[in-house]
Amino acid sequence: MCGRFQLDSDIREIIETYKIVEKDIDEYDRGDFYPSQNAPIVVQDKKRALRLAKWGFDLKDNKPLVINARAESIMNKPMFKNSIYSARCIIPVNLFYEWKDEGRIKKVKHGIRLKKKNLFSLGGIYKMYIDENLNKRLAFTIITTEADEAIRDIHSRMPLIIKDSLVDCWLNSNTSIKAIEEIIYSNR
Repeated sequence: MCGRFQLDSDIREIIETYKIVEKDIDEYDRGDFYPSQNAPIVVQDKKRALRLAKWGFDLKDNKPLVINARAESIMNKPMFKNSIYSARCIIPVNLFYEWKDEGRIKKVKHGIRLKKKNLFSLGGIYKMYIDENLNKRLAFTIITTEADEAIRDIHSRMPLIIKDSLVDCWLNSNTSIKAIEEIIYSNR
């Protein structure tokens, strides 16, 4: 599960890394991001774009936001199915956090980084929603997978990390669902 991440990179680094052509934001509040906050995401409609989106899909009846989507069931759940086919995004991060259960209701927070990369890509999905002021907004969730060996002793789940070589494929809405499944399941 991913319940917090950090993004502290300069906006220029994000634009250059992801070859952004269009952007809605010139700056953002750097630091730790929590569910329900707005964070930069990379999407691709006709052009590669940097957008601000709320972290979490709303449910009815005042239930908590859905901030993660399990890779194992994302293709079948009605809440996620349309987005995984045509509205995939990248969440740029410098690190994400996982908590290790140390017993006796104590959990220790661990910041997880990639060794040789300052900025890396989490796989997500997004959708449009109408806010309380009747404005169109974007919301995203982070896809999670089983943890790899490096962090399995901290937590059993982790966010889907998209390799640099697969970012274009991930963002392209014309990519076959078979190729998307291969990206999702190659991280196991």
